[in-house]
Amino acid sequence: MMKFIRLATVAALSTTIFAGGVQAFAEEIESQEVRQATTDGQITFTPGNDDTVVDPGDDGEDVTIPPITGPDGENKGPLTIATVPTMNFGTQIISTTDEHYNMVAERQQKTGTSGEENKVPYVSLAQVQDTRGTNEGWALRVSLTEFQAPTNTLNNVLKGAKITLFDPTLRYSIDNNEQAPTIHASGLELIPNSDAVPIMTAANNKGAGTSTAVWGDHDAIAKQVADGAAVVENEAIQLFVPGSTAKDAVTYTSTLTWELGQTPDNEL
Repeated sequence: MMKFIRLATVAALSTTIFAGGVQAFAEEIESQEVRQATTDGQITFTPGNDDTVVDPGDDGEDVTIPPITGPDGENKGPLTIATVPTMNFGTQIISTTDEHYNMVAERQQKTGTSGEENKVPYVSLAQVQDTRGTNEGWALRVSLTEFQAPTNTLNNVLKGAKITLFDPTLRYSIDNNEQAPTIHASGLELIPNSDAVPIMTAANNKGAGTSTAVWGDHDAIAKQVADGAAVVENEAIQLFVPGSTAKDAVTYTSTLTWELGQTPDNEL
């Protein structure tokens, strides 16, 4: 019992002495000048060189979209077109009245799968990636040739045909809407053999990062799939063909040329 008391007393006494020592040490620090030192943190960015198509953040299927290739097989660089639509308007019955044909929805590979059976109908995208780091601006434009058939057919030009783009949605990767590019208005017409028309335009100090024009509605496409549609259509892209145009029972094809240039003079 006495041994326990002694240990308790010593402990209490030691605490009292320590507390007094802390107080004296604090008073000594307060009486001294505070000293500071600074160091630097640093990171340097260089222009990018990627060609991966960035998911625009929609609510559709999780898909992996392959990057498009240029005429020389390469499409990498700090300012590049990552992807643009391929437009197929299906097989149609020859008509003598004006017709508007919806585009057949493009099919994309479900992420983590392979094979045509795992491709799903998807919206159409035109995507520009600007990782130059110079904030110089850019413009994406597109032009269209005539829809032509093989030369051995009588009516080898689909006269008066034109493509119209409806209800585009802009997806921008940078968290600053003031830097977002401008997208075309609904009802943009692509007239064969006419000047290229702007799809997206970024003035100086705009458009850095990934900018995506989206045509089509995921829910509308998914409903067609659920309803068992034989052909799933994208109503946001249409081909108009006059009834007065003579048509042969062949396939007519056209070429869309997408041009990405730097520093436009004017916005859309």
